[in-house]
Amino acid sequence: MKTELFLIPIAAVSDSLRVLVTKDPMSERQTFPSISLKQDLHLHGGTRRILSDLLSSSHLADLETWFNSARCKDRIVDVYDRDLLFEQVQSIAIVRAIALPQEFSANAKGIWLDAENLFSQDSILAPDSRLFLRECLNQVPLWVKNTTFTFELLSQVFSIQDLRLLVGMLSNQEIDPGNFHRRLKRLDILRPLVTGQQRVHKWEFAWEKSDILGAEGLIP
Repeated sequence: MKTELFLIPIAAVSDSLRVLVTKDPMSERQTFPSISLKQDLHLHGGTRRILSDLLSSSHLADLETWFNSARCKDRIVDVYDRDLLFEQVQSIAIVRAIALPQEFSANAKGIWLDAENLFSQDSILAPDSRLFLRECLNQVPLWVKNTTFTFELLSQVFSIQDLRLLVGMLSNQEIDPGNFHRRLKRLDILRPLVTGQQRVHKWEFAWEKSDILGAEGLIP
């Protein structure tokens, strides 16, 4: 029985959460990019190989910097014995979700689709991929609250409004600007990009303080 790694690339586009799908050449259905894991290819290597192919049009130096940074994280969604779920599919599926920041998502190969629309009657998403995606979407509110997931979707430099709107969209909550500003100030997880007495408009996430999110949460 072979082991396959499926990657669910996620991006924040306008006011929606989108996922990247590719086409299965055999069934013509939409699915997620995948790779068979051989003995000499561990999970990190498989993830890197999929991303290198999806993002081959990106600048190589920028891609390498991202690969080796704290911004590039994948999250386990689940492990499935597909033969128990679907007939004649003898493989183990390891499913991971990864957040593509804005500077890379625009150049990714494949089709970006609104996550919720992939469950419509007109969707041609493969049945197993529907299962993988539903499990992934169930995790998003938890990732937003207690991990760096939101900051991985943003550009490296962002405004507080960019962050607040993204948190509201991902968590499906109305985020009060004043309360959100006060929470960010208390958490002290943002680094201002400013000199002298200028007013701060742009920020970056202090990745060395990411453990605070696990204990405190980005939103109450």
